[in-house]
Formats: sequence, structure tokens, C-alpha cells
Amino acid sequence: MSLDRILIRSAAAAALCATAAAQWTANTTQNTPVCVQPGDQTVNKAAATGDGRTWIGWFDHRGSNYDVYVQLLDRDGNALLAPDGLLVSSNPQDTSLVDWDLISDASGNCVLTFTDIRAGLDLDVYAYKISPTGQLLWGPNGIVLSNNADAEFDPTVAQLSDGAYVFVWSRVPSGTGSLRAQILDQGGTPRFAGGDIALATGTASNEQPAFCDVVDSDGGSFIVAWVRSIASFSSPRHVRTQKYDGNAAALWNGGNPVIVYDAMSVPIAHQPTVLSDSAGGAAYAWHSAPVSLFDCYVQKVSAPGSEVFAHNGVQVSLEANRSKLDPALAYLPASGDLVVLFDRRDSAQNDRGVGVQRISASGARLWGPDGIELEAIDNVTEGFERIVPFGDGAVVSYLQFPVFGSQDSNLLVRRLDATGADVWSPARTTASDAASSKGRPVLLTDSIGTCRLVWQDQRNDLGDIYAQDVHYDGTVGPITTCTATTYCSALPNSAGSGAHIGWSGSTSLALDNLTLTAEGCPPSVTALFFYGASATAGTPFGSGLLCSAGSTYRLAALQTSAAGQAAFKVDLLNPFNPAGLITPGSTWHFQLWYSDPAAGPTVNTTDALKASFCQ
Repeated sequence: MSLDRILIRSAAAAALCATAAAQWTANTTQNTPVCVQPGDQTVNKAAATGDGRTWIGWFDHRGSNYDVYVQLLDRDGNALLAPDGLLVSSNPQDTSLVDWDLISDASGNCVLTFTDIRAGLDLDVYAYKISPTGQLLWGPNGIVLSNNADAEFDPTVAQLSDGAYVFVWSRVPSGTGSLRAQILDQGGTPRFAGGDIALATGTASNEQPAFCDVVDSDGGSFIVAWVRSIASFSSPRHVRTQKYDGNAAALWNGGNPVIVYDAMSVPIAHQPTVLSDSAGGAAYAWHSAPVSLFDCYVQKVSAPGSEVFAHNGVQVSLEANRSKLDPALAYLPASGDLVVLFDRRDSAQNDRGVGVQRISASGARLWGPDGIELEAIDNVTEGFERIVPFGDGAVVSYLQFPVFGSQDSNLLVRRLDATGADVWSPARTTASDAASSKGRPVLLTDSIGTCRLVWQDQRNDLGDIYAQDVHYDGTVGPITTCTATTYCSALPNSAGSGAHIGWSGSTSLALDNLTLTAEGCPPSVTALFFYGASATAGTPFGSGLLCSAGSTYRLAALQTSAAGQAAFKVDLLNPFNPAGLITPGSTWHFQLWYSDPAAGPTVNTTDALKASFCQ
């Protein structure tokens, strides 16, 4: 979710649009065009579906209005919707755009929320849900979340554990403001039939809470972080948080917000980061300037609502005479550690660099008091730092401006291991070095382990949307290695035409999330997956074909389901047979053996899966 706070003035109307074709390319001066139409495409968002597809959304000034468009790319970078993007909304939009949000839900649908002026000059909030085939599931005009005379800003959305969707935004009238919420079920029916409701935030008279974000939590609950008040320059801009149940009742601290940071005010228009810890609590990051220099801080709040670190958080870096700003946060659920990427600047904030730090589950700075320097502080400027977890480490990205004073920038990516050391050699992978001004990059990854970047790019005009993939090993372009493909044949069985092997997750040893699957098997029979070092075209084996040969190793036995399906999570780091250890750069061939008593009795096999593995 982007943390940028946006203010964009209208641009000139565009001419007719050109068609953009999408597919991952290895040419980093070209990249994958998502939308390259005349006019201004801007305020881009992106979300990963979990199976390698990528939803991308943006505001589009190809005509006389800032319309909302989306696109869905498959795992190979091909556009699955209209080449120019799917038009979601052409309702009247203010030329001063505010932030908005877009997610992919558990079913791979796109859920988005934004403001516009279709009902009057004040901003109201709307929500849409779009299927992977481009159907507007909540109707052509979406769902009205608010309709009143007050200005409302920056709506955010999360899917709850019960499948519903929670939307949170700020209402900023002339007096006391509030955070507002609405919850929609899968079909778009509001949980609060009387309209959006005010969240309990502990707001005093004349305060205006804002810059909110929401994440899902346990048992259908959700957690919101926000800045206490933006009513004036001197407002107490403290970071607060609260957990709410499925009816939006406050759960923490007797209904009062948990004060994450109140040592002093955070800067004007600063957006704190909040991430779910997948255990009912959350992690937070922000920056502030207690004296003359900025510092970054992190905090964790447990499921019951207690601060895990000391009040006002852990200072990420103690480096002297340096400002540290714009922390990007990754949470590692296996350890409970946090990895923080941040902008480093000299005391005058002229020269800039990049640092990274790992904070343990108990609040210790694991990578030294100052963190690790990724880029030196000099006149080669860096910015727009982004981070995602990757195994027990992280993948980071940032823009670098190699020529002082020029707006042209390169988009760089690095992968760090558990110690903060670079995994790739050379350390930096260039995702884009097109001679252009770039902005608002979004960095994504999911279970397939391929990272995707989406950004706004001015190589052609006021702004287009481009994307690029980066693989486990730091290469870019078409996915040809570190993946899996099926081969050989499945012969008929008592359940039908044959059983077929599949897979989910990735073939990255760092992610260790490969799951073998099969379907079309006889119901409730004994089966086991096995793998071998080489492939054969298929030799007779029971009623099936043996397509895996050489040194062969079996995995644990299992039973197919009543629907004739099977699934097995492969422990890549601790094999069932130590002799069958899977190493980076190796290729193995998997099949499922299963009994088929109704056919003879006999045994049979699926077709085969050839998998190449990466670090």
C-alpha cells in the first residue's frame, strides 16, 4: 500500500489512446508498459493475487476527467483485461487527487476504494469489486460508502478473516473530525445499514484524526493506525492505534486508543505504517524530529493491546549527525523480527543515502547500532525506499538519481539475507534504467517468489504506468528458470481419464513454500509423491507411466481426498530422505504414485513435474 500523500493538479486533455501490450521483458530500458496512453496516468496502486498475477490501478487523464482504470497481469506479464486497462469509473473527479487504496482478496478479485465528486463538490467515498475477468461485481457505479456535505479523504481497505471487507477513511469538517468505517460482505451489503459509523479514536474537541491505515486481525477484527489530529499546524500529531471487532467496537485499552508515539508531533502529512503480525497484533513505523535531526522508530502492539517495546518505540538507527526518514517496514512472521529500510541524509538534508536495520522480536538492533549502509550519503540521490519480506530476509528497492540535478532516475533492487548481506552478485539489480523521471514505485511479492515493481514514468509524456519483474536470483524478464513445468502423460484410471500433478508456491529454497498437488485420482486411496534426478519419456509402470528416473526418493505417504485430490508441502530444507537434498541450481522430476483398487487392483501415476530450484 502506497504511503505517498498526493496532490496533483489537472493536466491538459489527452488525444486518442495508443494500445499498450504487456509481457515481462529483459530490456530494462524498455520495461513492461501497463498504460502508455497520451495524458497523465498517475497515483498508481498494485496488489499481488498470491498466484503470480498482479492487479494494477491508476487515475487516468486520457480525456477531460481523471477516470479510474485497472489492469490484471498474469505471472508472465501478459495483460488479461483490455489492453488500455479496464475503465472502472468515469464519474466526475476533483482535479486535486487524494490517496486511495486497492487490494486483491482471497479469491483473486480486485477491491478498490476512492473518492470523487459525483454527488457534489465535497469528496465522498465509493468502493468497487472486480473479478479477474473484468466483471464489476458491485455494479457499474460501485457501492456508496459515504454521502454527506463534509470532505472525506484517503480511504483504505482490508479483507477480514471472515471474508468481509472493512473500509476506513477520515472525515474532515470545519470542526471536530472523525475516522469513519463501513464493512461490506462479499456481495456488497453493508454491515452498518444506517451508513458509515465513527470509530472510537479518543478524539478531543476540534481535533481531526487523519492519515489512517487499516489491516486485518484475528476473529474478524481489524486494526487501524492514524495521526491524532491535523486540525492546525500546531496540532498534537501523535501516532495512535486501536483494534476493533467485527461490529467496530474498540477492543484495546478499555476503548481508548493505544498511544504509539507522543514524544512530539510527527511531521505535517506524514503517514505512519502499520502491518499485521498475523497473530492478532501489529507492527508500526514512523519518523519524527525530536531535536533537529529526523529519526525513524518502530513499535509492536500485541494481540491484547500492550506495547511490546518501550513507549515511543525503538529508534532504528543511532548514527550520529544524520537524519533518518521515510521508514519502509517488513514483518517476518517466523521470527517476529522487523526489517526497516530508510532514507539517510546529512544534517543539511542535501546529500542522501540508504540504510537498513533489523529489529528483533524483543526490540534489539540486530544489524549494529547504526544499521547497515546500502548506499553512501553523497550527491547521488536515492529515495522512494520500498521493502518486502523474502524468506528470512528481504527484497528492497529504491530510486537512484545518478546525475546531480537531473530528474532521470534508475529503479534498483537488492535482496538481503538474514544477516543483511547481499544475496545477489552484483548486489544491485536494475529494474529500470530508462532515461526518465519515475515516481510512486510499488514493490510486490507473493508465494511464487517473483517480485514485481509498478511505477509512474514520464519517458513519453506527463506520466505512464510501467512494470517489471525481478526473479529470485536477481534476473529480470520472462520466467524461464527457477520454475516448474509438466511433461509426460497421465493414463486413464477408475476415476476417469487420468490424474494430473500440479504445484503452488515457488521453487525458491529461501521461501521453502513448494506444495505438490494432484487431481483426478480415485477417492480415498493411498498415494505418495516421489522425485528423481532425471526424466524419461514414460515407461510402463502398473497402469501408468514412470516419467521420473535416476536416483529416486519418495515423500511421506498420504491419502487422497473424497474428491480424488492430493496435496503435500515439500520441506525443501529437511528432505524425507537426506540423500535427496534439493540444492540451488538443481532440477528434479516429481510424480504421484497412487493405488487404484477399483481398476484391477493396480497402481497408477500422474503425469510429471520438472522443477528447477533457486536460492
